[in-house]
Amino acid sequence: MRRYRSWSTDAPPVSVPQRFGIRGASQLRRDLAAMVRGVASGTRFGLNLGSAGLLRPDLSLPAYAGRVPVDGIAPIFNFFDRARGGRGFRSTVQRSTDLRDWRGGRLSYDEHDGTDFVCPPGTQLVAAAPGVVVASRDTWTRGGLTLCVDHGDGVVTQYTHLQGMIAELGERVERGQAIAWSGVSGVDMTQFFPWVPPHVHFMVWIDGQPVDPYRAPGETGPGAWLHGNDPRTATGALADDPSPSSIRPEVDRAALARVVEACPDRALRAELEAAPDPLALAAIVEDSLHHDAYVWPEALRGVRVRPRGEPGRVRLTLPLPADTYRGASAGDAPWTRPARATS
Repeated sequence: MRRYRSWSTDAPPVSVPQRFGIRGASQLRRDLAAMVRGVASGTRFGLNLGSAGLLRPDLSLPAYAGRVPVDGIAPIFNFFDRARGGRGFRSTVQRSTDLRDWRGGRLSYDEHDGTDFVCPPGTQLVAAAPGVVVASRDTWTRGGLTLCVDHGDGVVTQYTHLQGMIAELGERVERGQAIAWSGVSGVDMTQFFPWVPPHVHFMVWIDGQPVDPYRAPGETGPGAWLHGNDPRTATGALADDPSPSSIRPEVDRAALARVVEACPDRALRAELEAAPDPLALAAIVEDSLHHDAYVWPEALRGVRVRPRGEPGRVRLTLPLPADTYRGASAGDAPWTRPARATS
């Protein structure tokens, strides 16, 4: 059984609606209408009986009470779904029979495209590698406030369900530097409060595609944790980290222009056109082509907006603060454990 200790936050206070990512009545009406249409059509926002397995008061209640593990090991609420994760996205929280995480267990849900680290709201999140804070999106129906950090070589990390930002857009940050406050923003956190644990949904993108930073036996490839499948926090820059000022992310401006021109959704196109620079635009386009795939023409899905880099040079540490956490491990329930242990 996990043992917990008390904890406090220095995060600026926010109102209850802002805590859940609700910015105003017009936004709420628009997003609820989109949810109703998605549920009615059967294409988005689906649930099934397996969804009940995501209600985890054993993890949620201590975190909401502002308590953290004594041993400094953050519970993982969900891993990347190896059956469907990164290939499509419908804002569902269904759990199908072929669902699998990297271990062969079921600690995930359909199309889950990141890793969920349980932490109390107001936890100071940190950069998983040196990079540039390039963009943010604030979509209540898809996780609320999200921050994007570009690490160069086609690697972008995302931090979702945020309460607020610490780093500014365009700021160059070192590994372990505070960039945001964790929160509970987004429709899923709102509708299942307090039974779904507060967490940061952490994503790794390689050339515009979400990837799992964990590796099953025999797997190789970029986007992995620095410490293998036992990820750890970092107190600051590592000896061989590049300086943030030396990181020069590249994008394909011609491809970006073609994508923006072909965007069929008026509100989304306005968001793209408001991007402050090409790096921000690239991060938003990649996120949108995946998470807003239902609005895009089929021909544009999977389009590349970056030249090829060497993403294997980017090594990742946990997005959690080293003064509170030292690592993370699976927060399994009886129905999520793999049938056989995997090393």
